Amino acid sequence: MPAAATSTTQTYAAGNAVDGNAASYWESANNAFPQSLTVDLGASRTVDRVVLKLPPGWERRTQTLSVLGSTDGSSYSTLAASAARVFDPAAGNNVSVALPSGDRRFVRVTVTGNTGWPAGQLAELEVYGGGTTTPPPTTTAPPTTAPPTTAPPTGNLAAGRPVAETSHVDVYGAANTVDGNANTYWESANNAFPQSVTVDLGSARPVARVVLKLPPSAAWQTRTQTVAVLGSTDGSSFSTLKTAAGYTFDPAGGNSVSIALPAGDSRFVRLTVTGNTGWPAGQLSEFEVYAS
Repeated sequence: MPAAATSTTQTYAAGNAVDGNAASYWESANNAFPQSLTVDLGASRTVDRVVLKLPPGWERRTQTLSVLGSTDGSSYSTLAASAARVFDPAAGNNVSVALPSGDRRFVRVTVTGNTGWPAGQLAELEVYGGGTTTPPPTTTAPPTTAPPTTAPPTGNLAAGRPVAETSHVDVYGAANTVDGNANTYWESANNAFPQSVTVDLGSARPVARVVLKLPPSAAWQTRTQTVAVLGSTDGSSFSTLKTAAGYTFDPAGGNSVSIALPAGDSRFVRLTVTGNTGWPAGQLSEFEVYAS
């Protein structure tokens, strides 16, 4: 069914919440609560429950949310007051919210807080009514060709994921490295090497390559940064995936560097910068992680 959101980030659009695939998700603009996701059922239908999902591999988080309903898409009434809802991977990262039975065409979830990421996030918004106790097969049956539990991850695994840093200056925080925008960047404290940035992929995944970028503008002259790559499955004990080496970022080559890694699973991937010929700090506009 059609879905709309107050905002989205990158490719994490509202339609992902109604596509029957719990691995895709909607994510709102960051640091801008409240945010809402609204589904149009096409006609007024009996509604008495919603089921909210996050991707099954994501770490535990609590989202504060309310559920509203409308028959005309203009006037909304509160069906479930704002409350903290815990998404726990041990329970499938699913939350079921009972509603007073009644006819609604539009169902809206409004998120005002999230302990796991500063945005509204939903992989699936499922709506039930008339005593339905199990989801329709079309929304729960996994793809016949590649079940989500076994399908290899694709694309940039670090996109939009939680990221931490040892330090940053001004507005150049680590979140800039996973926002999909090569014009924003992370910059560490100056004259204070080593400096690190660490991304949490949400669960242990095959990691074979990282791609590091600086802004492509010719204003960023050629520079060499000395970088090591480390990995961890628990966020506590890290092993070296690639020893420290000098990598040249050249605007003529897009200011991009690709580093191949030994095959293995990591949940946390860390870059440690110990030198930069262009500026006395660690600098990165994009930190991308790939399984192949």
